[in-house]
Amino acid sequence: MPRHFDDLMLGTLELFCCAAELKSFTRAAKAMNISPAAVSKTILRLEQKLGSALFLRSTRHIRLTEAGEQYLGYCKTALQAMYTAEETLLDMRTIPAGKIRVSLPNDYAYRKVFPLMPKFRHRYPQIEVDFHLRFRILNQETTECDVVVTSWINRLPDWVATKMDYARFWILASPDYLKHAPPLNTPDDLVHHNCLQMHLPEHTRPLPWPLVINNEVVHVETTGDLAFFEDVMAAYYMAVDGNGPAMMHDFIAHKAVESGKLVRVLEEYANVSHIYYLACPADARHSPRIRAFMDFLSEELKPEAEFPDHWVIAPVR
Repeated sequence: MPRHFDDLMLGTLELFCCAAELKSFTRAAKAMNISPAAVSKTILRLEQKLGSALFLRSTRHIRLTEAGEQYLGYCKTALQAMYTAEETLLDMRTIPAGKIRVSLPNDYAYRKVFPLMPKFRHRYPQIEVDFHLRFRILNQETTECDVVVTSWINRLPDWVATKMDYARFWILASPDYLKHAPPLNTPDDLVHHNCLQMHLPEHTRPLPWPLVINNEVVHVETTGDLAFFEDVMAAYYMAVDGNGPAMMHDFIAHKAVESGKLVRVLEEYANVSHIYYLACPADARHSPRIRAFMDFLSEELKPEAEFPDHWVIAPVR
């Protein structure tokens, strides 16, 4: 049978928690703006109701009994749940407004997120968005943001994250390059090509290319005389201009493939994906503006197909 808890009972629980934290009825009285006698009487009534002593009292000090320690834990949990519920309901009546800081990969921002911003700004005109663009690896600046789009979710263990999107790695080259280059039919043929390579600051060698060989993801080393640091868009433009094959995400190159500027190669093997997660700090997920932005991206970028079987956190060894 449900019990009735009125405002007086909630006030008693808050008073009990305050006295337990301050270890003094006098200091609790001052904090709650009531008399020490009122504190003492309220705690005594609570103990009588529970049938257990919550405090051990002396002339100068109080400390919790074993029952008091256990009861304090329950009270904190209950009060926090009520505070959160109240804040959540109040937030639901609030028009999302204010500034949010969003960290995301530059290529994903250019091709996938930025085109959606006119629609978002029309829907939420009072939200300001500061974009912090990076290559892929999360850094200190990332953890100071409100929302992160990343494949490196293992580097944010304390954040709340959900799968949002995925992108496949394609290998592409221009028709003109392929016309004059050696055959490119298997991964072994890559050694005969001037592959456009990508570097990360913490790696002395170019990133290998993740390929599916015999139903397993294999990281294949490539060679070439052109390399780019943290800018896959540079590799895209160099590939379009006929400098060699490059590996990049499908969303970067699909328009170039449709227009004939680039051609997919090794399609049987280039079947590995990145999973993109949308993440925020646990204590930020109830913010109206953050929730509005995350819900919007999840709605707009949700893939039509199932998430893939072959995927990597990042194309590194």
